[in-house]
Amino acid sequence: MTRARRSGSFARGALALLLGAPLLVGGCNQVRGRRLIQKGNQLFHDGQYPEAITTFRQAEGYLPDAWQLWLNEGTTCRQMMVPGAKTPENEAAVKCALDAFTRLRALRPEDQRGPALYVQTLFDAERYDVLARMYRERAERNPGDEEAVNGLIQVYARWGGHLDDALLWYQKKADLKAQDPEAQYAVGVYVWQQLFAKGGGADKAGYDPRIPPGQKKPAAPAPAFAGEDLVGQQRVDLADTGIKYLERAVQLRPAYSEAMAYLNLLYRQRSYALFDQPTEWQKSVDKALQWRDKMAVAVGKPPQPSPSSNAPGSGAEPEHQPANNPAN
Repeated sequence: MTRARRSGSFARGALALLLGAPLLVGGCNQVRGRRLIQKGNQLFHDGQYPEAITTFRQAEGYLPDAWQLWLNEGTTCRQMMVPGAKTPENEAAVKCALDAFTRLRALRPEDQRGPALYVQTLFDAERYDVLARMYRERAERNPGDEEAVNGLIQVYARWGGHLDDALLWYQKKADLKAQDPEAQYAVGVYVWQQLFAKGGGADKAGYDPRIPPGQKKPAAPAPAFAGEDLVGQQRVDLADTGIKYLERAVQLRPAYSEAMAYLNLLYRQRSYALFDQPTEWQKSVDKALQWRDKMAVAVGKPPQPSPSSNAPGSGAEPEHQPANNPAN
């Protein structure tokens, strides 16, 4: 073999060796990365979450595009979160989870776990401003985006001080699904929940503002409302909104006994704003009793006697919430 031929063969062999070196290194990186991911998984199952995070972050240097790594890392970070806490440690865990699920979404866009876990993390961290902005942008692009509307309902229903916003999106959903009795029903139930929680307890349910015969004032003083309670015209207006949507539900489903039950409850809640107007109070109570009787007929039961409606000072009937109260 001539020197030139030997030199050419050597050069080709050296080139082949150089080209093969990255493959060898890449293979080693994959093995190391997989081992670190497996180690991190074991630490996770052992409940050693900080150690698992450290191990997953080491694996990032070897397998940065392994979607399983980011799913596992984000899930581990979520285990370190304390819902509602605002400590630096908790904020770091939230950021870790959100960053990991963002990376998962980029690497595996068809996997619905990425967006679902991202959104759930925002909810658990009470990042309601971020969620509201995200869902509002979607709703503005497509007003018929029911998932965005449902998201806004959940955000504002959980976000304190946003009763009006939550009610607005409940109404938008009901208007989008105008032929769906349950969408109308949901508005009424939400309104009742707010009225009950803010000044609609048992002390109001048992009070009768009418003056007994031969007396100059009611048998007992009116129960007091707290500073955050819904009172006066605001209470009446809110109750009337819920009543309107529940009546729509009954129009769409004439035997909708659950909607009738909440009509009874909402008229009672409405009456609590009218303790200083016994005649108007009585009108609301009478409407409540009418819907109570309609509900009884709808489920095959006889109407109940109502002695309190004709006996001033004997007290009003307590409320009974339906058993199948829907969730947000």
